[in-house]
Amino acid sequence: MGDEERGPLTWAQVRGALQAVALERDEWAGYPMPIRDFPLRLNPRQPMAAMLQGAYFEGEKIRGRDEESAPSPTVRNEWYSHRYQARVMIAEVEGRLRALMVPAVGTRNTLTINTLGVAASPAWTAEAEFTAMEKLQALITPHAWTCYVLTGGFLESSDRSGVVYFFRKLRPTLALKATADGSDTKILAALCLHPIGYYEQTWAGVMVPTDDVIAHVTLMRGDEADFWRQANQHPAWVPEAGI
Repeated sequence: MGDEERGPLTWAQVRGALQAVALERDEWAGYPMPIRDFPLRLNPRQPMAAMLQGAYFEGEKIRGRDEESAPSPTVRNEWYSHRYQARVMIAEVEGRLRALMVPAVGTRNTLTINTLGVAASPAWTAEAEFTAMEKLQALITPHAWTCYVLTGGFLESSDRSGVVYFFRKLRPTLALKATADGSDTKILAALCLHPIGYYEQTWAGVMVPTDDVIAHVTLMRGDEADFWRQANQHPAWVPEAGI
């Protein structure tokens, strides 16, 4: 059959080609899949970051790849404004202190619908998610596994810090600790971390959801302090926290 008779490539063929190249080059996590509407935000250490940072499909063309930008301002202080639903920052810009207002990424509803949009895209496959779930099952207790299957989350405490972590599918991990009198539990932070990258304005990572959960669990167990250093630490009340 001639090339003119084959028709356009399907998303499955594009994904398969990316996987084949990743295997050939020993990229254990594969290559990130650009999709429509939601630009990629990749870890700078990811081999394809320079090529695909900010990329998304518009029709059959890749758009939005980030160009070199000016250095980021140095933040001296910041807080969250409930009134304006935004972060207020005091930052040094070109040697002068300025007040900046950074709106929240989006409402909880927007993040939820956008995350569903990624799930409906070619970004992930059910087979890859099932494989990740089998791996997670081998890492956690039967009770935690039952909780995960039924609710999409489970609890695990750290022997080092006493912090209880609520690991959640497609949401940041919540770090919890009992109050001094033991009468209540407070949320220390919502820890958002996608080791390879994520799709902008969503809770969706480049890897299938349970692979991100596995990354959180194994990093917390292996180097809890580094888990906190690498993660974006959201306060409980911002939309990005996913509460």
